[in-house]
Amino acid sequence: MHTIKLQVQDTIYSHIMFFLKNLNSKELQIIEDKEIQKYEESKEIQAFSNHSANLVNEWRDDSEDEVWR
Repeated sequence: MHTIKLQVQDTIYSHIMFFLKNLNSKELQIIEDKEIQKYEESKEIQAFSNHSANLVNEWRDDSEDEVWR
């Protein structure tokens, strides 16, 4: 027996799963099926981060930005 690990884009995921599920189930076992979310793409994390940054008074001060110029 062999193990194959695939990373597929959302656009073809349903086609791949349809194909796999229609193969001989005695010779194929789908072990794991999970969605991977990228950290940068999480809107909830970004919204929380933006909210938290506005709560720190020093970070709202324009003089803090001078350090980076």
